[in-house]
Amino acid sequence: MTAALRVGLLGYGWVNRTVWLPRIHRHPRLELAAVHDPEAAGVPAATSWTGFLEARPDVVVIGTPNHTHAALACAVLERGIPVVVEKPLCLSRAEFDTLAGRARGVGLLVSRAAVRREDVRRLAGALPPGPLTVRASWLRAGGVPRPGSWFTGRATAGGGALLDLGWHLADVALGLLGRPRLATVAAELRTPGGGHAGGHTPGRAVWRGDAAGTGPVDVEVDGTVRAEFEGGARLVLRAAWESEVATDRTRFVVEGGGECRVLTGAFGFSPNRVAEPALTAWGPDSYRRVTVPDPVGREYDAQVEAIADFASGRLDWQAELAESAAVVDLLEAAYRASGRPLALPESTAV
Repeated sequence: MTAALRVGLLGYGWVNRTVWLPRIHRHPRLELAAVHDPEAAGVPAATSWTGFLEARPDVVVIGTPNHTHAALACAVLERGIPVVVEKPLCLSRAEFDTLAGRARGVGLLVSRAAVRREDVRRLAGALPPGPLTVRASWLRAGGVPRPGSWFTGRATAGGGALLDLGWHLADVALGLLGRPRLATVAAELRTPGGGHAGGHTPGRAVWRGDAAGTGPVDVEVDGTVRAEFEGGARLVLRAAWESEVATDRTRFVVEGGGECRVLTGAFGFSPNRVAEPALTAWGPDSYRRVTVPDPVGREYDAQVEAIADFASGRLDWQAELAESAAVVDLLEAAYRASGRPLALPESTAV
C-alpha cells in the first residue's frame, strides 16, 4: 500500500481550517503532517516553525494573509518542499518571477478552484468563434470578509474584492480568451461609502462564521476592469463584495461571431446562491439552455485532488504557473490604472 502524502498547513485561518483541512482528512492519498500558525495554539498538529519543518511535509499549503504569500512560499521552496499557495499567489510580477525561479526543481502551485469547475469546463468547450468579448462578474448582495481585519487593510491584503473574487474571474476569463497579450487596461474601484476609504463598515460574510467586525475598510468593495488585448479580444470584469443584486451570483457572457454563451451560477460557499445555475447558448438561428450542476464546494474537492496529483508528481505545475502569470499581470495593471497600485509588503519573517 502506498504511504499517504503528508500535508503541512501554513496558517490556520478560515481557508485552511474550513476548506482544506476537512478535505485533506477525507482524501485517501493525503494526511495532515503539521500546522504552523502563531495564533493556532492548541490546534491538533500545531507546532513551531522548526517543528513544522521537522514534521517533513511532502507539500505545504499556504493560507496566510496575502502580503505574506510570496515570502513564506520562498522560505518553504528554499527547503526543497513543494508549495501550494492560496490565491492571490503574490502582489506583483516581480514577486511572481522570484517565486518561479525558486520553484525550479521543486514545484509551485496556485489554488485554482474556479477553473476546475465542471460548468466552467463545459463553457470552455463550447465557445463561439473569435475574437471574443468576455464579460465576467461575481457579485455579492453583501459579504465582506471580516471587516477591520487583514482582509480589509490595504497593507496586508493588497487589494479588496477585485483581488479576492476577481482572481477567480480573471483566471477563468483569460483562459476563455486564450490568454492573449494585454494591450490596454482601465479600472474603477469603489470603496465603502462610494468614494474614498473610511465610509461605512459593510455587512460581513456571515457564512464564514467570522465575528462581527467594526474596523476600517480601506480596500475596494467593488471593482471593475476593462481590458483590450492584441488580436481584438476584450474583457470586462467586475467583482463586488456588496452590490445591487439580491442573490449572490457569478456570470460569464462570451460573445463572438454573432453568437453568445452565458454561464450563470455561484462560485464559492455563500448559501445566498442562484437557485438554478444554467449554461445558455444562442446564435442567429438557435437557442439552447441547460441547467448545470453546482454543488457547494465541489470545485474545492477537485482542487484537493489536484494537490494530491501535484505532491505525487502527476500534475504539470509549470503549465499551470504560466497560466497564473497572466492573472498577476492583469490585476497588477488594473490596480495601477485605478490609481491605487497593489501595496507591496515588507519582508515577512517565519
